[in-house]
Amino acid sequence: MSEQAIYGDAACYGVRLINRSGNGALPVGEHDFAEAMDRCVLVDKTMFIADVLDAEASVVACCRPEGFGKSMNLSMLKAFLERSTVGQVDRGLFAGSQIWDAGRERYRGESACYPVISLDFSGAARCGANVVGIVRDVLSGECARLLALLEAPDLPRDKMRHIERVARGVASADEVNSVLGTLIEMLEMACDEQVVLLVDGYDAAWLSRFAMRDASGSCPAELLERVLFDAIAAAGHSLRLTCLMGERPGPAEAALSLRGCSYCMSTPLSGRCDRWYGFSDDEVQTLLGHAGREEYLDDAREWLEGYRLGRTYCSSPARVIDFLNRGCTPPVRADLYGYADSLSRAVGDWDLERLSTLFDLLEPHGCVEAPLCLGAVESNDACVDDIWTALYLSGFLTTDMVEESGNSARSRALRLPNGELRQALRLVIIEWFECAAEDVRDVDAFRDGLCRGNEDAVRQALDRILGDVGIGAVEMDSPLPYHLLLQGLCFGMPGYANPSSNRKRGADRWDIQVFPTGRMLDVADTLGMLDERPLVTMNMMCDPGVDALGLELLAVQALLDIERDDIDKIRVPRPGIGRVRWGFGFDGQRVAAVCQRL
Repeated sequence: MSEQAIYGDAACYGVRLINRSGNGALPVGEHDFAEAMDRCVLVDKTMFIADVLDAEASVVACCRPEGFGKSMNLSMLKAFLERSTVGQVDRGLFAGSQIWDAGRERYRGESACYPVISLDFSGAARCGANVVGIVRDVLSGECARLLALLEAPDLPRDKMRHIERVARGVASADEVNSVLGTLIEMLEMACDEQVVLLVDGYDAAWLSRFAMRDASGSCPAELLERVLFDAIAAAGHSLRLTCLMGERPGPAEAALSLRGCSYCMSTPLSGRCDRWYGFSDDEVQTLLGHAGREEYLDDAREWLEGYRLGRTYCSSPARVIDFLNRGCTPPVRADLYGYADSLSRAVGDWDLERLSTLFDLLEPHGCVEAPLCLGAVESNDACVDDIWTALYLSGFLTTDMVEESGNSARSRALRLPNGELRQALRLVIIEWFECAAEDVRDVDAFRDGLCRGNEDAVRQALDRILGDVGIGAVEMDSPLPYHLLLQGLCFGMPGYANPSSNRKRGADRWDIQVFPTGRMLDVADTLGMLDERPLVTMNMMCDPGVDALGLELLAVQALLDIERDDIDKIRVPRPGIGRVRWGFGFDGQRVAAVCQRL
């Protein structure tokens, strides 16, 4: 059953596919609406145009994670509103779409009416200190593209030379920084019409965790803010509308509020425009039906659905299209590498508290309680580097608690949306622990010995890994670091599910269980797998004051507590056979391990 049906949000929204080309190709890697219309089948999201045109403010900022159709929606808005620089307007582009007949055809009157400035700064997120170069290239290219509209003979020559110098790439830094305001002014004069400004990746310079300064000492984020928001504030009624697309709402809200501009803000928490980002369950079902793959709907729900945007549950369009493109097969390890790398970069440096929470997220119904700082922030605000807000805005976490969207102090339960994200996080954890050990063969030896009941192999491997990760140097008298190390090393055990910890069930519960499973992420996980996979149960004790004999006794006591507390008194799940119990003792520098096979 879909999330929408579970939560009573399964109303029919009138799903419509646009298939102008007739060939039914999927828009794989396509972000330009006009080009996609000529080659692909698209889900009709054209009523986004109506929402923007009907907004009560002239500036609309829309924030969604990567892969949720921001660029496609922005290019769709451009295709609908822009007057042609050359040739005739293709008014048939939107024929048959929802926007064309909506509002008793009143939106048609604004079709192809306006000069449109379209800026894409999204590349700045990947360029570090080279944001200045990206800004120059984007403005230069757009000035060159729009010169065809600036041929009126009575335009001020000094301002036209300004635009021409930027278009030719010979302008000074000050000329580049101020050209957007001049371009808006000249387009309004030449076309006798208000201008539309569309900006993709307006927050790109803020997406870097460390905004590098250039040789002059200026911050790329501050540069982009001056170039863009100063021009918006100065243009006033010369702009019919401004639409900003990005991931972080904070930079736009801060910049626009500072300049006294009225604006409408659409965040993943708010209901504004929520239906026009992401694919609903009905839309996924319709796409699968169009491709003749209706039987894969449950797989699509399990792997891809689960995001909550405003009032709706949805899937990422990019991931749905990728799912269809690979024949509706669940993702294997190779499919998730890029996703896992992005997640790893978003997580950044891990501390023990963060590591503990990430493990909890992978538990059934796991979540983290944290506020989401989506409001106006300054560049030095602590919220900018808040890990949970960053993961939420990047689409790696979602929440069902969308009420009071403007309340940044409210704690919200954040969760992983779907199976694909859970498997991506699993890969990140596996890689982190394998990299933490100086020799990855120690990790393999630990996992193999754990299943086979080989005490010497497990103890020796764990001794070396403890030295590599340096746990004994920090909080050596606390059980938590050692517990997290044991749990983390058990991720990726061939033929086993993710390890399950009971540390939150009560005081002094430091036991971990690893269950055999028949469901594998990747066939490669089964290579070298044991013919018999026992249920593995571990318990541990920690005392920095014990001697060598006391350390062994700690391990024995931890093992005995498994039976005393009935920790593994369950039926061994298939395809597992038998049980292996482990007791571990830690004193901050050494480890003792004892095993019992049943």
